[in-house]
Amino acid sequence: MVQGGGSICGSLDVAGAPVSIANPDAGTLTASNINPCSSVISAVADGNVVVPAGYQIIYVLTSGAGLVIEQVAPTPDFTVPTGGVYTIHTLVYDPATLDLSIVTPGVTTGFDVNGLLVQGGGSICASLDVAGAQFNIENPNAGTLTAASNSVCFTGGSAVISATANGNAFVPAGYQTIYVLTSGAGLVIEQVNATPSFTVTASGNYTIHTLVYDPATLDLSIVTPGVTTGFDVNGLLVQGGGTICASLDVAGAPIFVGNPSAGTISNNGLFRCLQGGTATLNATPNGNAIVPPGFSTIYVLTRGQGLVIQQVNAVPVFNVSQIGLYRIHTLVYDPATLNLGIVVPGTTTGFDVNGLLVQGGGSICASLDVTGAPYIVLGPIICSIFNLDSQVGNDISAETMEAIRPYLESGTDAVLFDINVYPNPASDVLNVTFNSNLSGTASVMIYNSVGQLVIEKALTINTGFQQSNMDVSELPSGNYLIRVSTPEGFSSKMFQVSK
Repeated sequence: MVQGGGSICGSLDVAGAPVSIANPDAGTLTASNINPCSSVISAVADGNVVVPAGYQIIYVLTSGAGLVIEQVAPTPDFTVPTGGVYTIHTLVYDPATLDLSIVTPGVTTGFDVNGLLVQGGGSICASLDVAGAQFNIENPNAGTLTAASNSVCFTGGSAVISATANGNAFVPAGYQTIYVLTSGAGLVIEQVNATPSFTVTASGNYTIHTLVYDPATLDLSIVTPGVTTGFDVNGLLVQGGGTICASLDVAGAPIFVGNPSAGTISNNGLFRCLQGGTATLNATPNGNAIVPPGFSTIYVLTRGQGLVIQQVNAVPVFNVSQIGLYRIHTLVYDPATLNLGIVVPGTTTGFDVNGLLVQGGGSICASLDVTGAPYIVLGPIICSIFNLDSQVGNDISAETMEAIRPYLESGTDAVLFDINVYPNPASDVLNVTFNSNLSGTASVMIYNSVGQLVIEKALTINTGFQQSNMDVSELPSGNYLIRVSTPEGFSSKMFQVSK
């Protein structure tokens, strides 16, 4: 042409419109890790992939005949969650034309993606190896169990324990499920059953396990109850380093069978004196409580012989402001079976709670130390009279206890009526005077400084002024307490004997 230096009159668009033809090809894959009991699968590219400039390779894992997309990865290596039929595919694509964000794992299928591509009747230029490398993974999974109760009370004879499958087991075709009961930390096999329910005749720690197995490869006759352990069986399985394709839920559902025990608790001293209007009661557990799995420990403060509940606490320490007899009790209980919301402080008693428990004739598996740690709380005046300010022992004499009892029962820190004694100090005769509003019999008792009754005298009294002489000539020098008890009450006073 003239434009090119020739003689022909014509025109050619030499630059024209350039077009690059891309023909991506995903090629093929060959499975390289074919272990039906392994959760790890992988494939090797056969070297026949074509990746045009600007294109990328990604590998896609699908499950089932419907090729449901489960995962994608930059290499053909995947870990599958359970058994089934899986396929690894190669996808060669141009990120500018195929947006992979359209893929929803567990929903989108390989067929959905292929339908977008030219090879599948769509318009996007990309290549998917639809056939891929297929794997038939058995990979049984025993799943997990949940115990019906973490602890079961054992009242003698037998107890039934059970668990519920959580629905996450996988049982391949040809496989079976059986449940195994083991005992102790060594998982000694005790029983097997078609359901996760067992009857035991002894207390202890038990575990219910699920075993998914192929009877053609695992012969259960190897199990000797009381001898073979769950660890022995697990060691035969692929999951435990063996060669048999099966699954044992080694952790299982642990269950404690036995009776919780609140144990005992020490009071760190029987007496407490109110100081500034309060006294602190503190106890020490003796370390002999039994707290089964799922159980909790709480401490309960009661007052009086009726064990009226006053307070509860997570530790055995309480502050009180009233004179009286108190006890700190230990309660070991399962919050799922004993609702402490039933307790009304000042109304509910320890006996009420005990009556709900198996130990008290009820049905709830829990333990209450009914005896508990006792305390006698007195006012500062009475404590001083009986020299109890620093008394921390439990070895007080019966006589002193008898002298203290009226103050404890009355809840008062003051004498109930007034008496006079003279001379004070006395050497041989002590005169006692008082007024009485009632007639009847009175008693006069003298206690030494350690609480021993050293003199006792009975009086017949009438209403009005009363006087009595007490022979103290045989008493050694020292401090004494005289206590007068009449039909209307009692009164005490300190005096001295000096020789």
